Amino acid sequence: MQATKGHAYGGAVNGPLAHVARIGGQCRALWNLFLAETADRYRAEGKFLFYAEMSAGLPRLLKDDPRLAGLPHRAAQMTVQRLDRALRDCAKAKGGARKGFPRFKRRDDRRDGFQFVGRECRFETGRVRLPKVGWVRVRGLRLPAAAAPKVVAVTQEPDGWHVSVQFEAPPKPYAAPTRPVVGVDAGLLHLAILSDGARIEAPRLARKAEKRIRRLNRERDRRRKGGVNRRRTVARLARAHRAVRNARRDHLHKATRRLVDAYAGFAVETLSLKGLARTRLAKSFADAALGEMLRQLAYKSRWAGREWRELPRFARSTGVCPACDATGPKLPLAVREWACETCGAVHDRDVAAAGIVLRRAVGGASPEPAGAVRRKRGFAVRGGERAQVRSSHGGPPANVAEVMVHD
Repeated sequence: MQATKGHAYGGAVNGPLAHVARIGGQCRALWNLFLAETADRYRAEGKFLFYAEMSAGLPRLLKDDPRLAGLPHRAAQMTVQRLDRALRDCAKAKGGARKGFPRFKRRDDRRDGFQFVGRECRFETGRVRLPKVGWVRVRGLRLPAAAAPKVVAVTQEPDGWHVSVQFEAPPKPYAAPTRPVVGVDAGLLHLAILSDGARIEAPRLARKAEKRIRRLNRERDRRRKGGVNRRRTVARLARAHRAVRNARRDHLHKATRRLVDAYAGFAVETLSLKGLARTRLAKSFADAALGEMLRQLAYKSRWAGREWRELPRFARSTGVCPACDATGPKLPLAVREWACETCGAVHDRDVAAAGIVLRRAVGGASPEPAGAVRRKRGFAVRGGERAQVRSSHGGPPANVAEVMVHD
């Protein structure tokens, strides 16, 4: 499964984007209605309202409630499915990965959204036709010629409305790697330090935008709550945060793709990200987005058939000599080079740690040989449940009914 995204634009106030905004508001109201009913039932009976009951009452609700007049049934149905998934995640057993109770959606959050099934939409160069909306001009939406759209998600962002399309298409094969398996040591000054001495600089984007964001925060606090100027300042602040997020995401995608193209595999540390977020360097760790970097590197390695190894969380890598395996004293952060007391070799702190990660990390090779055509893994939704998408024959997954769209 692959995804692409474009920005919807153009039209007068009563044009297609007005219909998009109306449907987004109606889906938000539908979410809140069913969530309030679920909360009332849970307080009274200790039970949740799941998809079967919500879907059964959906036609009557769309017919009787004037606020939902004209809401496409498919968008309403998929909104109920998302709420059902959120409730099931909340109701999971104690041993599973459990999430909190879903939250009500606020109008002033400007995060409305809805979905359609891909086969119900039409795509042409520079525009997309949505059910009950019509043709909407889009910028930056590119689909391969043989793509089969599965889900079309329309979401609201600070700079307007965006259309995301998830589709099935023949995957692009990765080239054979030119370098062997490499150890990766994550850091703050450098995002990744490799055991062969290569380094990837950390862009520190939040630090660079900090002055502008601080000024916009002060400007927002001076504005009267509920005023037009405050809303405008909040929108500018949201755009500033979104620009940082997009730049960071772009940098991480390009950096991890270059690594996957070059190396036959990776050995990484298992980091405690929650623990790092509670240290005095939490702001720098959040700006570096180490968890996102490792996540992208992991799934791209699986897609490309690269080898993947992990060093256990409490296994030590810093201060260990890669030449003689001697373990020295713990090194302060200010120490960037150190000499082994046993063999006398002088090491760069981060490069030596990456070498130890490469030597001691464990984990089998990927089931897909390096250089082979990748078979992507994702998640499908069947009957409101989340199921793993698997393909043992190299073709498209056979159990995909609706595929979740991730922003």
